[in-house]
Amino acid sequence: MSKNVLVIAAHPDDEILGSAGTIMKLVNNGYKVISVIAAKGRKEEEHHINQFILKANKQIRVEEVIFLELPNLLLETIPLKEINKSIEALLSKYDPSIIFTHHYGDINRDHQILFQAVLTAARPLPGKKPIEIICFETVSSSEWSQHTTDKDFKPNYFVDVTDTIDDKIKALQHYDVEMRPFPHPRSYEGIKYLARVRGMTVGVEYAEAFEIIRRVWK
Repeated sequence: MSKNVLVIAAHPDDEILGSAGTIMKLVNNGYKVISVIAAKGRKEEEHHINQFILKANKQIRVEEVIFLELPNLLLETIPLKEINKSIEALLSKYDPSIIFTHHYGDINRDHQILFQAVLTAARPLPGKKPIEIICFETVSSSEWSQHTTDKDFKPNYFVDVTDTIDDKIKALQHYDVEMRPFPHPRSYEGIKYLARVRGMTVGVEYAEAFEIIRRVWK
C-alpha cells in the first residue's frame, strides 16, 4: 500500500483545523503527508499567508505543501473539470492511498466544490488502485450547515489525538490572523473543546472525528 496521504483543503488553515492531529500521527507512523491548498488566502492576508502555511505545516512535520492558487471564495466560477484535472494530476504524481478533504455538507461553497472535485478525480475505475476518501470537519463551516440528514457531518471514524493536540494548537498559532476570540468556534479554546467532545464520544481525552466516504479492503 502507498504510504502517501493527500490532505486537500480549500483555504489556508483548513488543513490544520480539520486534521492536524491525525496528520502528525500518520507522519509518526511512516506516512508521507502532502498538504494541498486549493485557494489563495483572504485578500488582506494574501501577500504573506503562504509563509504562515509553510510554518504551520512544518510544525506537524509535513514535508511538502502544494498551492493551486485558485481564487478565494470563487471556486464556483471555475469549470469543475479544471479543478478535477488539477487533482487528477496530483493523484497521478503521488499515488496516495488516502485523501482527507472537506465534508460535502459544509456551509462554505468552496468546500462543497472541492469535495465534488476530489470525489470525481478519485473515482474508482477498473484496473486502478482504490483511494480511501475521508472527510474532516471544519469549525465555522461544518457545524453551521443546515441540519438535515443529507448535509449533517456524521462522524464514523475517530482518531485519538491526545498525544498530538498540543502540536495542532502550535500549528494553528502560525495562522493566528485567521483565529478568532472565544466563543467563536475557530478559536484556540473552541478547537480544544471540540477535540474533547469528540474524545468523550470514544472514551479518550482528545480526538478528531471524520466521516468515511469510501474505504476498500483488498
